[in-house]
Amino acid sequence: MPDESKIKARLEEVLQSILCPVVGCWSLHGCQLEFYHDGDAEAYVLEVWPIGVEEPSDSEGNGHASQNGLLYELAEFDFVELLGMPLEHFHFSQHRSLFELGWKEHGQDLELRVNIVPMEVGEE
Repeated sequence: MPDESKIKARLEEVLQSILCPVVGCWSLHGCQLEFYHDGDAEAYVLEVWPIGVEEPSDSEGNGHASQNGLLYELAEFDFVELLGMPLEHFHFSQHRSLFELGWKEHGQDLELRVNIVPMEVGEE
């Protein structure tokens, strides 16, 4: 049985290596993480969403993106850190607004699913 805490820590480590390192990205409000085993994909998954914050009614904009009254950070990603990794797939879905990165490590399939927009209100 694999040590799921080590798998989750490894996925979080890879995630931190690709998030934008400058102030004003996800580090400002954080992100929501969900770790699980996807039986259909037979992979351990770390799914990530930026955190939405309620937009002030008198807001004229401050560089944040807005969706349904929520503000969220637009992160920049630097995938250079992944060049040395044996990625099995790297996919961006414009329709679903997410990056999917998958690789095999220590006999386990690992996958990051990085969403660009926050989780819809009520989906939590």
